[in-house]
Amino acid sequence: MKSYAFLMTISFLAFPGCDVTGEDSSSPSFAIYRLQDSTFAASQIWDLPIDSLLLSDVPFLMQDSLTSYHLQTHEFTATASVDTQLAILGRYIGPTGGIPFVVTVGHDRIYIGAFWYPYSSLSPAVPYIDLSIHNHQIQKAWFPSDSLDRRSDPRIYSALKSAGILVE
Repeated sequence: MKSYAFLMTISFLAFPGCDVTGEDSSSPSFAIYRLQDSTFAASQIWDLPIDSLLLSDVPFLMQDSLTSYHLQTHEFTATASVDTQLAILGRYIGPTGGIPFVVTVGHDRIYIGAFWYPYSSLSPAVPYIDLSIHNHQIQKAWFPSDSLDRRSDPRIYSALKSAGILVE
């Protein structure tokens, strides 16, 4: 029995970087960032180049905070801390133009989105998360500025698939 414990100890010391989960930890991660400048409404930045936006240092939502992401509907479930953050945003009286965010995979910026309030008379021109709905979903823009639905970008698919949280 002592030799078994000794072998286990040696194996942990010899292979400390092994990933026993089977997931590829080197693959880029999905994240949602808010902007550094919180005074901007999403409607003010829709037409700006995505690379010109200064993102906050810490993501609002990280891939590790998601428990599932449904590819067809773009609904997602998240940890209790993310649920709480979204609930707090929903209780806050925010700008009628929405609170902007940027979806990234690794260092790649995929698209601009917005946290949206139900009292807004504006129609979101970017994908958005309706803060009045308890089920979290990144909804399609009402009047997109281009014809592509960037929510289905293959980099997002790969990141969520690698993380084991994608529901197809």
